[in-house]
Amino acid sequence: MATPRAIAKSRPHLRVASPGEGPKDDAALVVAVRAGEPGAAGTMWDRYASLVRRVLRRMLGPVDVEDGVQEAFLRLFRDLGSLRDPGSLRSFLIGITLHVAKTELRRRRAKRWLLLAADDVLAEPEALAPNEWHEPRAAVLRLYSVLDRISDERRTVFVLRYVEGLELAELSVVLDCSLATAKRRVADAARRVTFLAASDPLLAPYLEDRS
Repeated sequence: MATPRAIAKSRPHLRVASPGEGPKDDAALVVAVRAGEPGAAGTMWDRYASLVRRVLRRMLGPVDVEDGVQEAFLRLFRDLGSLRDPGSLRSFLIGITLHVAKTELRRRRAKRWLLLAADDVLAEPEALAPNEWHEPRAAVLRLYSVLDRISDERRTVFVLRYVEGLELAELSVVLDCSLATAKRRVADAARRVTFLAASDPLLAPYLEDRS
């Protein structure tokens, strides 16, 4: 992933837009960025950086994701010319963010396989300090342990639908599939996560609450 210094060099023209400044909708914003209008790229960053950060955290767990946020925007500005429908900027950027997250997941798995991941493994609840221990955080850690045991495709679908809360229509756009296929993928991911989580006494009550 790109370093903060590399990002700073690649974005010298970005600035925070003043209130009321800049395009009001995504389609106009894409046109402005493509045309190189001053401040347009900064407006795009301001509008969507929090979304990218949130999706990365929900895909990867409670870790630092700032390099990933910067990498996602580097890819966005590089590939913006390939966006056929400027109004679908949000879905396009979520798709880019997912590619960044999957790259990081593959890197983690490679490090684990090489027995080099001791500093990257999420802490088990038992390893937390007493003042850090509480059930919701422990449940989150257990959930990500479950997500580490399923495929990247199932993980993506589960996180976007049940953690990020994407509607099925937008999910189908992000996944580039039909609505019916998106529904099938959601059902498959939910079944797999439920099966793996059901045996965990900490996660089981949350499954009951969802039923």
